[in-house]
Amino acid sequence: MNTKFQQLVKLFQRLPGVGPRQAARFVIALIEQPEESLRELGESINNLKRDVSFCNECFNISDNSHCHICHDMKRDRAKLMIVEKITDLESVEKTGLYKGLYHVLGGAINPLDKINPANLRIKELEKRLGEMAESNDIELIIATNPNTPGETTALYLRELFASASWRKKSVSITRLGRGLSSGSHLEYADEITLKNALEYRK
Repeated sequence: MNTKFQQLVKLFQRLPGVGPRQAARFVIALIEQPEESLRELGESINNLKRDVSFCNECFNISDNSHCHICHDMKRDRAKLMIVEKITDLESVEKTGLYKGLYHVLGGAINPLDKINPANLRIKELEKRLGEMAESNDIELIIATNPNTPGETTALYLRELFASASWRKKSVSITRLGRGLSSGSHLEYADEITLKNALEYRK
């Protein structure tokens, strides 16, 4: 097989959840695209780091230092929801039910994939929550996925913040409740399921 084709397939396989067959389908689909479309795609990828950045506060996608959610002063600043990925944040936003702030961890604790707490944005979360708790009573909503890595992360965060010196009585910790089945992912959940999970969190 063409070595350039194989090389591009291997590059696509570096993306999360993309296996060899799917990567090959991507490359074949690109071959069938006109030159103009490929050039546009190439330029967008080449400028990705420059044109798209993360919010300094919550690590959502942003055009500048703060995303539109953190910049919105109408959001409830007494609530902070912890999610694994930006796609989880977007799924919750689509419900229109939650009006608080977010913190994107960047994944979940998973020793099999060599992801430990140091690989996630937990230090940034600690600092942010400590600052928030100085002036408000805070509800910390742990919205990690209801699978093994998500539950491991939720347990770790509960234990971490339960012993935090600044916590006292100013931070209550809740977890998304009824509505999400074990082994599911937030980004694939429908809006009704997410609304139930938010309303019955505990």
